[in-house]
Amino acid sequence: MKQTTAANLALLLVAAGWLLAYYGAMSQLGDPSPSIPHAQIEAARHQSLAVLFIGVASILTALWLSGYSFSAAKIRASACAALILLPSVAVVWSTL
Repeated sequence: MKQTTAANLALLLVAAGWLLAYYGAMSQLGDPSPSIPHAQIEAARHQSLAVLFIGVASILTALWLSGYSFSAAKIRASACAALILLPSVAVVWSTL
């Protein structure tokens, strides 16, 4: 894969990864209705965990691709790394 293509793919993956991670985390919040069967609750929990895992894997892949493409596309690779690190720091800072 060309490094410039990897930089573009990294930018796409970081955007998709944060959206998927956000959806996966937010879909686990709240209490389910007592009338919903336990199996349906577990299925929804497994689905949201899978979406969260795919989102985090996309973010980590984007970080690797930005490192791979840094020598050919410095600005795009740096932007991708910033789009990964700044929200991560904000999330960690808000939990303290």
